[in-house]
Amino acid sequence: MLRLIMFMYHFISIHVHPFWIQFFYFIIIDLLGSLLLMVLKPTDPDFSPRYVDMFFLSTSALTVSGLSTVAMERLSSSQIVVFSLLMLVGGEVFVSMLCVFCRSAKSSVAELTVNRVNSVRIELETIDSVSTVERIESGTDISVKDFLRRGSLKYLGLVIVAYWVFFHVTGFIACLVYLFTISSSKEVLRGKGINLGLFAFSTTVSSFANGGLIATNENMAIFVKNSGLLLFQIVLVLAGNTLFPVFLRGTIWVIKCFTKNEELDCMIKSPKDIKFDHLLTNLGTFFRSITVLGMIAFVTTLFCAMDWRHPVFSGLNSYQKIVAALFMGVNARHAGENSVDPSLISPAVLLFIIFMMYLPSSATFLPLKEDEEERSVEPKENSRGITIITKILLLPQVVCVIIFVIVACIIERRRLQLDPLNFSALNVIFEVVSAYGNVGISTGYACSRLQKLHPDMSCVDQPYSFAGWWSDGGKLLIAFVMLYGRLKKFSEKNGKAWTLKG
Repeated sequence: MLRLIMFMYHFISIHVHPFWIQFFYFIIIDLLGSLLLMVLKPTDPDFSPRYVDMFFLSTSALTVSGLSTVAMERLSSSQIVVFSLLMLVGGEVFVSMLCVFCRSAKSSVAELTVNRVNSVRIELETIDSVSTVERIESGTDISVKDFLRRGSLKYLGLVIVAYWVFFHVTGFIACLVYLFTISSSKEVLRGKGINLGLFAFSTTVSSFANGGLIATNENMAIFVKNSGLLLFQIVLVLAGNTLFPVFLRGTIWVIKCFTKNEELDCMIKSPKDIKFDHLLTNLGTFFRSITVLGMIAFVTTLFCAMDWRHPVFSGLNSYQKIVAALFMGVNARHAGENSVDPSLISPAVLLFIIFMMYLPSSATFLPLKEDEEERSVEPKENSRGITIITKILLLPQVVCVIIFVIVACIIERRRLQLDPLNFSALNVIFEVVSAYGNVGISTGYACSRLQKLHPDMSCVDQPYSFAGWWSDGGKLLIAFVMLYGRLKKFSEKNGKAWTLKG
């Protein structure tokens, strides 16, 4: 059985294009996750979840999109564990780790094949004066550089595993210690009947995976006055996605200083030879950090300037307002957790958040020279194995988002006519872009807006995303958009068209 699994692993790694590997990875786990969520019983006996909602939640968790069509507190502890595990295996760091191991398996098989060929050559050749080491060093067969690169892939995988485990363990411990130490946060969870350990686990996974799904109905807004909890979550969010290349390079450098390992030194000095998207050069790492921190600083400043005295920050002191704004600024890029009610945010801030959600986590300002070098190297390698079906991913991303918005408006046209205050163009665009960017911030739905137009209509506010009020067709569309958004890195020549020239 183990040999069969290893055979399938090597066969898929070598012969199947990475797009199809990830596509079926997400589809199969998504279906299994949705079935598990349906089988497990919710906490609320009066709540009978529909499959379309559980499929939506499973897709949202696996694609780390953070949108939900059900109230989170109606789910049971076992269901919370399931969607937490979906976020765990769907996070960018975990998926990248699997990709590295697949490439490492492919390189190992290729190396074994070349070594066998070289052995035959050596036996057939009559020149015995040239040693194997001299042949390698002279470049006749496999160069030392190739050996280091292949060895570096294995070490890179191990480093990412250690990185992934470290942040989850330390994050869980830090969150649990905070909950037991700060009585206000502990009482909130006990009042809701949520286990502290389960909440710490689920929140740590959500933050590091940038999943955006929290076990409370209010997301993190209920902890808006617990600034310490929000600050350590910010570190997890950044380490799990947008600043992953920065943290990864720093981790490799620290380990290299202690071990003096040649493969780790190769990663630091020649990251382009490794061909791992998250392993950047010194200059690339610098510009990635400047881009991420610059955007966060700008949106945080804009948020404070526009809404400092508005109801969105009601009841908070100056320090809590700054931390809440910073938390929203960090999460608006990719994570989707919210410390305030997004529906109360000023339109100007919402528009900039839409722009941030549209940009992938890999978007950065690069010098023109380096950008062109990457473009000249990557297309040849990544163009192989792309079929006619996958060429749809090469459509310009703006065009795709526009098409999704138009289709959403067609599907929900009756609601747009009946309830234009909630189903406004801005809210629909915000929801679609949030799903496309795998972010999860949502403007929600307010019954008070509906009753302004139709006072005789009954309506009860629900603590879930705006998409939860859409029709089944609209929910399935958003689920497709979330899956498409998770795979969009394969578009535009492996995402290089996202790079912004500085």
